[in-house]
Amino acid sequence: MRDVALDSSQGGGHRTLLYGHAILLKHTHSSMYLCCLTTSRSLTDKLAFDVGLQEDSTGEACWWTIHPASKQRSEGEKVRVGDDLILVSVSSERYLHLSYASGDLMVDASFMQTLWTMTPVMSGCELAEGFLTGGYVLRLFHGHMDECLAIPGADQGDDQRR
Repeated sequence: MRDVALDSSQGGGHRTLLYGHAILLKHTHSSMYLCCLTTSRSLTDKLAFDVGLQEDSTGEACWWTIHPASKQRSEGEKVRVGDDLILVSVSSERYLHLSYASGDLMVDASFMQTLWTMTPVMSGCELAEGFLTGGYVLRLFHGHMDECLAIPGADQGDDQRR
């Protein structure tokens, strides 16, 4: 999921994001929403759900609550650029998780935590004191690594885009 647009449930598009808010993550190139699916392809975690893209954001499947990974931040505080985050599916109450299965990276909703970092990538984006705001185009990075969540191209088939 290379670039995603952030939208918050707390008053719409351009308000400062707070820990504990529910957010939608919209893939900018496909205009589809990151959601927790009811299927599971995981061979290592039978309680995990698949994560994929969905055209509309109806229901709870596409909503994620944002939580601080550090004890230095707490619910209700502003989310800062570069903070380590934990994303929790509203529908399944599982964490957005990155795992390896049979040599492939998989993104699923699991009871195992993965740390994420959101970084704005919009040109001309003015950050108010380094805080994230709804409506930003972001890149979702896995922890402290240089790898970001990416969606395979349309030419690679629907099975790989889940």
